[in-house]
Amino acid sequence: MKKILIVDDSLFMRKVLGDLFSEEYEILEADSGETALAKVEEENPDLVLLDIIMPGGEEEGTGVLKALTKAHPHLPVIMISAVGQSAMVEQCMELGAVDYVVKPFDEQVVLQAVDKQLAAIPAAADL
Repeated sequence: MKKILIVDDSLFMRKVLGDLFSEEYEILEADSGETALAKVEEENPDLVLLDIIMPGGEEEGTGVLKALTKAHPHLPVIMISAVGQSAMVEQCMELGAVDYVVKPFDEQVVLQAVDKQLAAIPAAADL
């Protein structure tokens, strides 16, 4: 079963996103950038859903994105944030995000973004 790491300081948002994917994927959660980076090393997720604004400010989300794309260049990271300014979207895409979804989001948009990325990754059983 493929793993999705949901990184958001909001327990409510982690639950909403987790509920969307829990039937089809194993869900991992992190409430901070530091926890997220540790979980990636421990759990080796197939995809990360990453919020930008966390307790450390927007630098925390973009900092995590930078660290992930440097250490794990093939790990798809989808940004999910209330920050919808085009400059932030562009910055995240330049830093290596594969997609960017603005909160509040349409569930179908998130499902399609995740399915698109995970469909490109062979399941462990297929390897």
